[in-house]
Amino acid sequence: MRHNPLALGQTSIIVLFFGTLFISGCAPFSHLTWISPEGHDGPQASQCGACHVEQYQEWQGTAHAGAFTSKTFQEAAGSPAKEECLRCHAPLDINTGKTEARFFHQKEGVTCISCHLSQGKMHGPHPISALITPHPVQGNDPFYLSPALCATCHGETQTQWQKAAAGQQIRICQECHIPTVQRRAAKGTNLFSKILVSFDEKFQTRSHAITLENMVNFPGSVTITTRALNQGKDAPALAITISNNLPHDLPTGTFGEKEIQLALIFLKEGVQVAEKTVVVSNEKQPLAAGEIKKLQIPLSPAATRADTLRLNLERHCESRAGRPPIILSATIIDSVSEAFH
Repeated sequence: MRHNPLALGQTSIIVLFFGTLFISGCAPFSHLTWISPEGHDGPQASQCGACHVEQYQEWQGTAHAGAFTSKTFQEAAGSPAKEECLRCHAPLDINTGKTEARFFHQKEGVTCISCHLSQGKMHGPHPISALITPHPVQGNDPFYLSPALCATCHGETQTQWQKAAAGQQIRICQECHIPTVQRRAAKGTNLFSKILVSFDEKFQTRSHAITLENMVNFPGSVTITTRALNQGKDAPALAITISNNLPHDLPTGTFGEKEIQLALIFLKEGVQVAEKTVVVSNEKQPLAAGEIKKLQIPLSPAATRADTLRLNLERHCESRAGRPPIILSATIIDSVSEAFH
């Protein structure tokens, strides 16, 4: 196949022209990969967000963004925060597998450079497709496609995962907790940058909205079965079996008070007539991967007259005070009254 030298030359001139306009119209980009020799100054997340608009917006709503400002962390880490705590709540570079505390912009918690800046380059999981890279970039980094990405700080959970994964293929952290999106790495914000970015390839990648809530995308992660127990007219009860099909403990995590609760909501013609909540497990006595727990729950007479039962398995956490609990599993059972009569 022969290429038209004139066409190729024109394309190069156009790219150079728009690239020059784009770069000259913005502040220099060297600051995005620069950290002062003393380690007291470096990039801010908002600076990365100028081009990586969607990623920045997603990150802002995560626990990673609030890892340092969390009230629970502030109370536990002391003032000033201990360096060993900052290695995960305000890390400098996790890509090397050896965490260091960051001593600038600490309020940003686990920020862009924590996961992406290493050895003077911004790293990512995909090939480099941009016509112009305004700062040093390292693509195709396998670090982002393995549990190592999370294990740097979530070591206890990784140990549980490794035990569950022994000899079998199971999902890694990213598959359960990070939604997939189809998009370009950057997003233009003016005429010239939009034209330049339009040459980039779109990749099937992971969102930066990394939250525990995303595990509900896998409804089989925790299963609940129920059976009515007729122990006499005045002693109705439910036998409930909860199976932890996750590749780690329930709840999991190194620090903080966490509790798994089962909420039973009884409805009669759409109106709630009874409610009961029981504790299933907590951080001191978790439900291990593959473990089954059986509960026998006594019910009130009003509960047995309900026609619908909603079962919500909820994760409550002290550090998430004021926010709704995470619903790990939701089940609806019809014809409750028939089971007791």
